[in-house]
Amino acid sequence: MDKDGIRKAIKEKRLAKKVSIADVAKTVGKNPTFVAAALNGNHRFTPDEAGKIGGLLGLDAELTAALSKFPVRTDFPNATDPFKYRLLEIIGVYGDSLRDQANEMFGDGIMSAIDFTLDMEKVTGSQGEARCKITLNGKWLEYKTF
Repeated sequence: MDKDGIRKAIKEKRLAKKVSIADVAKTVGKNPTFVAAALNGNHRFTPDEAGKIGGLLGLDAELTAALSKFPVRTDFPNATDPFKYRLLEIIGVYGDSLRDQANEMFGDGIMSAIDFTLDMEKVTGSQGEARCKITLNGKWLEYKTF
């Protein structure tokens, strides 16, 4: 089964069992955002974690094993999905400003996407509206001179 087929099959099982991403995260003791990315094939679980998820969702051996295989991250960027498009738009609009500010604060370098965490939470705005708060937290990697 290909990556898309695996992703769809796992999601169908999870939804059929009415198991939330937060439930899966609690089962393996991981951040829900990491878990969501792994369930979409963009990260991987340890074989032990995959076994726990397989049991929770009633996955067969092939789907359970797929959860711990090395990911192939091939679906970036996707400019047709509105949520992803808005994230790309944010980077397009604010990316240069964020880079300039980061360089002023930290020097010449980049934020790691390897030594990195990402959190998303629902917060209430000043007028009572639901808001989405995304926190990116990456180690600063300074460019070396030689």
